[in-house]
Amino acid sequence: MAAIRASCEECGDVELTTADVRVRVYINDNRGEYSFRCTTCAMTVVKPPEPRTIDLLVASGVAMNTWSLPAELDEAKIGKPITHDNLLEFHDKLHDTSSWNEALSHLLDG
Repeated sequence: MAAIRASCEECGDVELTTADVRVRVYINDNRGEYSFRCTTCAMTVVKPPEPRTIDLLVASGVAMNTWSLPAELDEAKIGKPITHDNLLEFHDKLHDTSSWNEALSHLLDG
């Protein structure tokens, strides 16, 4: 296992193994980040490296995951945005047992 040196904002330089580091790459534009849990303070550190650094980490045996944004973000947005009042009305309907009972009776009857 390769030894990797990284830096924590709180603790400074720390020594890690390939099992301690994770690489994530966004497949749409190859942006990446690596993360690790500091061996001193146990905080998770996330850093946006240069592409060359990602290549070196993966070549040394660090696990790499890829991700992309959900397809729903590319869908056309139709209709008006949800307002605070819409959310309050929805909340009230969820807690109104008479409307639930009415809906269930329609399902059971039909």
